[in-house]
Amino acid sequence: MPQILDMSKTGVPPEEVVQKMRDSRTVYLQASQLAQLKEHGVPDAVINYMQQSYLDAVRTDQSRADFTNWAMLDDGYMYGGPWWW
Repeated sequence: MPQILDMSKTGVPPEEVVQKMRDSRTVYLQASQLAQLKEHGVPDAVINYMQQSYLDAVRTDQSRADFTNWAMLDDGYMYGGPWWW
């Protein structure tokens, strides 16, 4: 969070801040932190990306939890889904 504040305060464009977050594959989830960033002038585009990264992570985790048809084959890898794929 301090890095995001620093980048915003020094005028780094929102697109560049978001790209750095994408590259780090970090997920942001605390609403209080997002509100604090907004109060400190972090652009909406950055805050929106942070919130979306959390929503995407929740969806991914849930879809993995819902998908229970996994099998480990002789090659040591896990495979899932209908076997006709």
